[in-house]
Amino acid sequence: MNDSALIIVLLTIAFSATLIGAVIARRVAVPLRPIAAYQALPEIAADAVESAQRVHVSLGSSAVGEPGTVSALVSGEITYQLAERMAISPYPPLVTLSQGTTLPLAQDTLRRAYEARQRAAYFRPTQVTWYPQGPRSLAFAAGASSLAADSDVFTSILLGRFGTELAYFGESAVRHDQILIAHSDQPGGQAIAYAQSDRPLLGEELYAGPAYLTRRPLHIGTVVALDVLRWLVILAILFTALQAAL
Repeated sequence: MNDSALIIVLLTIAFSATLIGAVIARRVAVPLRPIAAYQALPEIAADAVESAQRVHVSLGSSAVGEPGTVSALVSGEITYQLAERMAISPYPPLVTLSQGTTLPLAQDTLRRAYEARQRAAYFRPTQVTWYPQGPRSLAFAAGASSLAADSDVFTSILLGRFGTELAYFGESAVRHDQILIAHSDQPGGQAIAYAQSDRPLLGEELYAGPAYLTRRPLHIGTVVALDVLRWLVILAILFTALQAAL
């Protein structure tokens, strides 16, 4: 089987598993394994509204049209779910990023969240801040973490693509007594997120976020598809190892 055929087979399996999972989720409650970060996010949004404090969400260097496109889109959806919950507060969420192509996505995400709450008049494009772009941008990390500290943020949520500059956010969160939830689709950033974050998201857990925050059948179906593909990869590795041993 060549690479093209393998990709088609995997896409077919993923699409079928998503549809089957969505149909099942419409009929029965599908249990999802506990992920501490997603259990905490709704509580963080509610606490921010009640205590009149801000939440900082950073998309890092995730960029639309580049290898980080999927991370950017999923991170944008999670940001929407948080912003929609916080749109009733006079202290809106603060979003930072380091890729210019993601700036319109982040601004439109917040705009839709405010419109969903019928508070479109309170949306301001300046809620999204862009810093010098590029992977592992120390200028971005230093500027964004400093802005979060100056804005009296009590939680920083890092989603998407970060390198070792993520350590700046972790150090700033510790100094200013902030809750830190972090994820990175890069090995270096993920290692730091695991070490510094109160509730890190690991690997593909980022892509399960919409299912945990919305409980919509289609989103739950994507989680089922992720689990199916994960087990297929595990079985393929075991089969290859067994075949090589024999």
